[in-house]
Amino acid sequence: MLIKQYENRLPSDYDMAVIRERGRNRGVLWDKTEGLAFKAFALRERGRHGAQHNAYTSIYLWLEEGAVAQFVTGPRFKPVLESFGRPPIQTWLPIDVRVGHSGAALSIYREDLPVPERTDLVSLRVSETARNAEVAAHADTIAAVVGLDVQNWRLARFILSSQPLHEVEQGVGYEIAHLAAPGLVRLSRVAADEAALVTRGMV
Repeated sequence: MLIKQYENRLPSDYDMAVIRERGRNRGVLWDKTEGLAFKAFALRERGRHGAQHNAYTSIYLWLEEGAVAQFVTGPRFKPVLESFGRPPIQTWLPIDVRVGHSGAALSIYREDLPVPERTDLVSLRVSETARNAEVAAHADTIAAVVGLDVQNWRLARFILSSQPLHEVEQGVGYEIAHLAAPGLVRLSRVAADEAALVTRGMV
């Protein structure tokens, strides 16, 4: 699996209704994408919920790494390049993934934390797995994902929620225009198997 995000910053006077419509229209094209757990078409609107600027972002959880390369080098990435230019793409290795309760996804949150050099990575994974399980058990959590950026050594926690966007003290939140989630059922099975192995100390 692989977590991926890119964000396009937009002018302060940009009509965000256009972005919402774009997300809804393009989002349905992803509803049956092979190798994809989910893709959130999401946005931030300047002056709302703590946002300092307008932005349009895509947050992915891929089940198959090969599908990522196929997307970036294929025709489906061209609309992004043609509309917004080439964005920096952030990636994380998932260290814990949980599927929570079903419902319409309305918001997604990301919190970043540094991983100091002396951090015991085995203990980190165990503690983050336990914490993520608690987050996934919340009634409004659709999915909870923790990823590790091994280039910059930073942890990222993502929470996909059925509640409307609200301002957070830590991290950043996005309104969801559309969630394409063709692999959530499969993701639930895969994540349960991996979590069991972590608990038994086998990975």
